[in-house]
Amino acid sequence: MKRRRIGRSGLVVTEICLGTMTFGEQANEPMAHRILNRAFDAGIDFYDLAEMYPVPPSAGKFGLTEEIFGRWMRGQARDSLIVATKITGPGHGWFRPPVRHGMTTLDPHQVRRALEDSLRRLQTDYIDLYQVHWPDHGQPYQDLLGALQEENAKGNPRHRMQ
Repeated sequence: MKRRRIGRSGLVVTEICLGTMTFGEQANEPMAHRILNRAFDAGIDFYDLAEMYPVPPSAGKFGLTEEIFGRWMRGQARDSLIVATKITGPGHGWFRPPVRHGMTTLDPHQVRRALEDSLRRLQTDYIDLYQVHWPDHGQPYQDLLGALQEENAKGNPRHRMQ
């Protein structure tokens, strides 16, 4: 399996990243675990999640994909996995994301809250790569970047993109 560095970060990942957005909806937990086991056995170490998954998003299932992945991850050596997850931004009028009771402004409070919730669902003490699912055009970007820098200084996410 070929590997590549992500930008100028310390993250070196497999070229293939397994997406998980159907885990908990189209793929139930046993099937998701079989998929994850097969990918891991094939040498894939890079996994893409989001607080909003599974899709289609619903208030009753948001975060379920992270929970399923977290239960699977308990059986793995944590340092052998690169876990990427995403914070959900506002829907910009086309829909109201069903996370954090619709409070999806990318301000420092919501960033901290979303990150803590993802860590709890994933049952881990760190996330390797934390991303913004889509921007919050109404929030000053320096507020979001400041909140992400604060979390990075605490060790979450593990690597900072430069």
